[in-house]
Amino acid sequence: MGGGSNPSWDAKEYFFMIQKFRGILLIIILILLFYKLMRELEICPGCLKVWASPKVWAFDRTITHLIRYHTNPEITGVMKGITLLGSASVVFSIAMGTISVFLILRRQLLEPLFLTFAATGSWLLNELLKWSFHRPRPTVNQLLHITGYSFPSAHSMVGMAFYGAIAYLLWIYLPSPRWRWFLTSSLILLIVFIGISRIYLGVHYPSDVLAGFIAGGIWLTCCVLAFNAVSYRTRLVRNNLVN
Repeated sequence: MGGGSNPSWDAKEYFFMIQKFRGILLIIILILLFYKLMRELEICPGCLKVWASPKVWAFDRTITHLIRYHTNPEITGVMKGITLLGSASVVFSIAMGTISVFLILRRQLLEPLFLTFAATGSWLLNELLKWSFHRPRPTVNQLLHITGYSFPSAHSMVGMAFYGAIAYLLWIYLPSPRWRWFLTSSLILLIVFIGISRIYLGVHYPSDVLAGFIAGGIWLTCCVLAFNAVSYRTRLVRNNLVN
């Protein structure tokens, strides 16, 4: 930077390092939570059977009962609509639309790549986890016929990573605090209700959904850390070129 350090960039670097530290700390906490849940379920990679501890069994039974207590055709229709928002086809369509908007407005590849890695990476990681742990789906009173393994919930994991990534971009780019809070809060509620819909429809245990949220949070945090690192270095290079 020519004759010396720039105080404003020193402050930005300090803020960047604080964000990086918080992100790494969050990842560690979430990994520990995932490991704790995995141990409570007595899940191990390659195991043929999964046994839930009394605490997890009681948790799954209680939450399932609360969510499925009032089951009727109207609510079922709404839940099927919500769960579609976490499906591969809908996530792909929304991703393409959102990426197109960022390409038009920002004319940069960073945000599209961020969304692409958040969505595709979480989906691939979920497939790896499911085939590693082999937890069967619930078999009683399914309102939606789905095959495949159950742990962790793909809809919950991808929903957390992808819609969380959109929420992050809206939070850092929208100038209006009112719109930032409204849209990010709406996306957070959507993520939660996608998870609830999976329990209501009888295709996942609550512990599957919780694991999906945790694993999705880990991947989202990794993507955010990478996004911030590339964004910071890009701005730093541009600042050096200007000076």
